[in-house]
Amino acid sequence: MREYIDSRDIANTVMMLSTAFRGTVVVVEGMTDKRLYGKFFEKDKVETVIAHSKTNVRNAVMETYKDRGYKSIIGIMDADLDYLNERKRNPPLFLTDTRDLEGSLLHSNAFEDIMNEYADPDKTASFEDRYGKVKDAILKAAYPIGMMMFVADKYGLGYSFKDLDYEYFIDIRTLECDVRRLLDLVISKSTSARRMERKDVLQLYSLESEHDPWIVCRGHDIMGIMAIGLRHIFGAYNSKSINADQLSGGFRLAYDRADIESTKLYADTGDWCSKNGLALWSVRT
Repeated sequence: MREYIDSRDIANTVMMLSTAFRGTVVVVEGMTDKRLYGKFFEKDKVETVIAHSKTNVRNAVMETYKDRGYKSIIGIMDADLDYLNERKRNPPLFLTDTRDLEGSLLHSNAFEDIMNEYADPDKTASFEDRYGKVKDAILKAAYPIGMMMFVADKYGLGYSFKDLDYEYFIDIRTLECDVRRLLDLVISKSTSARRMERKDVLQLYSLESEHDPWIVCRGHDIMGIMAIGLRHIFGAYNSKSINADQLSGGFRLAYDRADIESTKLYADTGDWCSKNGLALWSVRT
């Protein structure tokens, strides 16, 4: 049913809520966003509405704020390709610091908590002696996926990057990404892809400039690759069957107030809400 929910439905929900609620309404993309950000909002003064897509967040917030004149609202969205496309969003819309929420989890101190829980110290040290820091290796492996998505979007290739089998193109000993195998897999999954020779796609990919990996790497890819590392390379006994969803859930539990307070998202939303007389983040006690 979610595919039938559009931004007008979300805008109507917000307006109905506003008749009985005098606090701030925060519109987010999904349930995981609501759960994570909700840990840090003022409980009695902030209501979170799930929009089920980034497009719905953007359109619903702007409709209620501009067209319907309801000012007690903000929207929080994943940046996705906005930073790479140099696309700006203005308040009351705000973007994650990294490409998406899951990327922000890896960027935070929650990473150390997850490694302490699931990684074997000796295996980790052995891996890092050969290939560098685990976090850097994960980002390096996820980077080609994000850049290939950017190239596909930029040139209208129509590729699908859903449900990737990471072990098809990620080396389970080194975490290195085989870009050719990645492209082969993506093309095989993309039934409506634009016809273009693989060598030409790889040429377009190779011509792209280097970018900050935090705005390139997709969070789900990060979690999938880290799960491979824990299962096959540097994991402890309790990580032998861990998957990306379980890992992401662990990160969300480990993500704490110090982590959210260190983000630009926290500062920008807090400043804007304060200037406009709106409650948002709870005060540390």
